[in-house]
Amino acid sequence: MPTGYPPEHHILRDLNLETETFSESTAHARLRVNPYIVDDAGGVRIGVLAILVDAVGGALAARAVLPDWMATADLTIQSMAPALGPIVEARASVLRKGKTTLVVEAGVYCVGDSEEMSNGEATGPVAWATMTFAILPGRSSMSTINFPTGAASRWAMTGGEFDQPVVDALGISVVDAAEGRLSMPVVEYLFNSFQAVQGGVMALLADVAGTTALSAGGEPLIVSDLQVAYLALGRTGPIVTRTRVLEADGATVGGGAVVELVDEGANGRLATVVNLRAVPKHALFPNPTGTRS
Repeated sequence: MPTGYPPEHHILRDLNLETETFSESTAHARLRVNPYIVDDAGGVRIGVLAILVDAVGGALAARAVLPDWMATADLTIQSMAPALGPIVEARASVLRKGKTTLVVEAGVYCVGDSEEMSNGEATGPVAWATMTFAILPGRSSMSTINFPTGAASRWAMTGGEFDQPVVDALGISVVDAAEGRLSMPVVEYLFNSFQAVQGGVMALLADVAGTTALSAGGEPLIVSDLQVAYLALGRTGPIVTRTRVLEADGATVGGGAVVELVDEGANGRLATVVNLRAVPKHALFPNPTGTRS
């Protein structure tokens, strides 16, 4: 496991994230499904899947660009079916490495209880993600993050456990539900290795904001697609969302929205922009029995 990160009290530890790298171009990460991280369809909410794929993509990218460093520029994730588990595993690989950018893709699968990653796959992917990382010159300030450099390595970010819904654990509060205006404090519990809010957590905040705005006064919707553009680090806080609903028809096709995440304590700096799509539950469970077809 990389030394120095994450700290003992951290969201990645509460997710009990396990990561394994098989080469300089492939890595897997998994988490166990529990009631505190699921949406109304019973699957892991897409914002939590974003944390999973951002973590495995970042671990893979960090190894691939050594001795340089990297930062997530954008992340796109699309859900095809509820991630019911019992274990959800993201399998990442490097698509392209250039001089200034690195592109990683990851499929998300539901697997069984096997201790070995990649075993127990029952169906095709339930979600698919792509990530672009900006390659940055190596800096001595990154020396506390020591990723193993061998052909293969495995580490577990264990030690914690949720005792409340993940939204509450993040300290997210609703300022105005109809406008999708939410607020989240910036605390070490949410930090990445740059001492700013982890990119997947920003995606999760947008997921909650979009769900709140699109579901206000109507049928609850489930966010199925996220397109995340990272513009600046969220370091000061609180992070406040501004949501613009583009369309909404909860009874039939769902809706779309754009969520801006602003670092209010940093003179209102725009940190992240997220385009999202939300669908009614029956779109993910199309058959009448309420199970994935």
